[in-house]
Amino acid sequence: MGSTRWRQVDALWARARSIEVSPRQTYGTGRSVMVGLPDTVAELAGLLEVDLTAAPFTCACWGDVTFAVRGEFGTNLGTLTLHLDTGLHWHRWRGQFPLLRPQELTRWLLRHEVMR
Repeated sequence: MGSTRWRQVDALWARARSIEVSPRQTYGTGRSVMVGLPDTVAELAGLLEVDLTAAPFTCACWGDVTFAVRGEFGTNLGTLTLHLDTGLHWHRWRGQFPLLRPQELTRWLLRHEVMR
């Protein structure tokens, strides 16, 4: 089952041309950022890597930050939702998985003023 999830998320990143990063209401003082340079998309994709061997967790909140992954011509390929206390959610995973580098992602979000 883990290999299927890897293929799905790898296919998402392979088709990604940009990522719109937006705070949810909890962090309403932040701003949305559009990432479109190939190196920056790859960097952010790496920071969003999760531990798919962990047991998925589900919570009832809407999450804290969304990552709308867009393909050619702005087509929405998928939206990942960051839950700061628990991990990253994607509808294909049916739950949240813990990030491998949560502190690095938090620093990226602060540096780009998505969170303050």
